[in-house]
Amino acid sequence: MLAGSLRGRAFGAGLALVWAFACGSPAGDNLFETNSSAASGKPAAGNGGGGTSGGKTGGKAGDGGKTSTGGTSGGKGGTSPIVPTPECEEACAGLGECQGAVCVIKCDAARPCTDIVKCPDGLACQIDCIATGACSSGVDCQGASSCIVNCGGDNSCSGNVTCGGSSCEVRCEKQGACMSEVRCDADSCDLRCKGLNSCPGKVSCGGDTAECRIECSGQQACQNLIESGATQETNVTCGPGNCPAQISCGGALCGVTCSEGSCQGGVCCNAQQCDLMGTEDKCG
Repeated sequence: MLAGSLRGRAFGAGLALVWAFACGSPAGDNLFETNSSAASGKPAAGNGGGGTSGGKTGGKAGDGGKTSTGGTSGGKGGTSPIVPTPECEEACAGLGECQGAVCVIKCDAARPCTDIVKCPDGLACQIDCIATGACSSGVDCQGASSCIVNCGGDNSCSGNVTCGGSSCEVRCEKQGACMSEVRCDADSCDLRCKGLNSCPGKVSCGGDTAECRIECSGQQACQNLIESGATQETNVTCGPGNCPAQISCGGALCGVTCSEGSCQGGVCCNAQQCDLMGTEDKCG
């Protein structure tokens, strides 16, 4: 009888434990506090907080509030849109759309921009000529505070491309892009002729420019004169067979790098320091 009574009591105690696990401990009881906290969705003492999800919250100790599947981590937020400035909206109206203080003018198949594309004076601009033949009358960024011109369609930017301001970047990426003169009078110029037969006209940086970079890496690119009046530094790179006409430069430093068969017209370097590779100085 005694053995039977002990077995009965043990069985009863086991049932009580099972009930405690399944239903949670009574109010004020800290039995299995960690487990009951996790099951109820409340952060246990010492655990990381701040995470949220569609269902459960909380996380492991020190994990910074990691969440269950489908939730978002605590402290993370969405990316805020770039708010156009009133000045940009006023000056760019009817031309393009503002991203912050930058007027973005898009010339695509729906709107190829057959007239000359002009950036409003005093404004930063990005002009995207991405359709075949887009910006056929050229691009004028002379009055811009800074400018990026993307000639990303075949035969795009066939008229003159000119720019000024603090910085200017012209990207002649596609076949036959930038067919006429490309001239930069900005403080910092970055002119890239990367498309097949791109930049067959004159490519130049003016005397108000401090730094001038000209890249002629596309096949048969830069078939005309290359001139730089930059006062501080000029860097010209010519791919194989490119730059057959003369290259001229001045200022404090002029570097010209010519690949095999390029720079057949030589270089006229009037800079204080001339760093020439693969070509000779015809004015030295």
